[in-house]
Amino acid sequence: MEKLIVEQHREYYPMTFYPECLTKILDRFKKLQLNNNPTFCLEPISICIPKIHYYGKLKLIQFYLGSIAVIIFAFSITVSFLFSHRVGIFIFFFNILFFIGYYILQIYEENLKNDLRQIDRQITSRKYLIEQFKNNTNDSKSKTVFLLNTLDKRDSIYDFQINNDAEKGFSEAYFLNYLNKWFPYPWRIIEHCQFEDEQGYTPTADFILIDDDLKLAVDLEIDEPYSFKGSLPIHLIEDPKYIYRDKFFLKLGYIVIRFAEYQIAKHPDYCCLHIARVLNQFLDRNTKIALPNSINIEPLTPQEWKVKTWTQRESQIMADNHIREAYLEPVYAFMKLNFPPTSR
Repeated sequence: MEKLIVEQHREYYPMTFYPECLTKILDRFKKLQLNNNPTFCLEPISICIPKIHYYGKLKLIQFYLGSIAVIIFAFSITVSFLFSHRVGIFIFFFNILFFIGYYILQIYEENLKNDLRQIDRQITSRKYLIEQFKNNTNDSKSKTVFLLNTLDKRDSIYDFQINNDAEKGFSEAYFLNYLNKWFPYPWRIIEHCQFEDEQGYTPTADFILIDDDLKLAVDLEIDEPYSFKGSLPIHLIEDPKYIYRDKFFLKLGYIVIRFAEYQIAKHPDYCCLHIARVLNQFLDRNTKIALPNSINIEPLTPQEWKVKTWTQRESQIMADNHIREAYLEPVYAFMKLNFPPTSR
């Protein structure tokens, strides 16, 4: 039996999973792009960069060949009259090679000019088509319309109650400070929402992020490698309960995004940018989440950004080396200024 995506793609953080109703919407968006966007529909323009790059050299070589041919031609006539008729004829026939080379380059140059003119016409035509596409806004195909047409499939996102007794993760308050900067109204950020299914399963989300008008919601989770109390391994890749938990939220209609605590501590703005990119796939241009004015994000390489998930043995090694205590320095500084110390 083929594994679900939520079971397969768990090697690295961040993990991002979409509920079925939103996956179908994404597929429809992609089809619309392929059908309507000229940048996807048109055949690629073939451009031979070396030919264009060496066009100037071609003219120079042609000039040299022509000059040499003229000089040798004059020299052959001089030799023929003053010295030897046979030598002059030999030099003349030898000179024909330079004339042939000059003629071949002339033909090549004309063909290259025609190719460049054709490319220029194609580029001009495509600029016009792309501009037409940008100006042709069709409300019936807007992303908001797709979301509004599927509201009933996400009614279950509100099936929760606030659990004030929930144990709070050490870096949650730190990350909440960044979430508030990135996601103002109409987005709501709610902590410690407890859900329950018919079997009595009661997971509590670290954060949920909701746009009530679109019923677009995200379950945000922060995964630590071990607990401070007892250094117990947690959030292990081999533990199936986290897959079950993610499936639970997906069934309700939530997007599920899991970050490693290291990412939250070291790159909180980049984590928010990841959330914004996920959500912007479903938003029209005028409602997209923008970069806050005060934020300047430096690009990260995949090696800097991604964090490998951990096994029980790896979790124990990290605990023995006090890895959390090392990377949580920014969180410690924030907590010292704003909150009394807590633990998890």
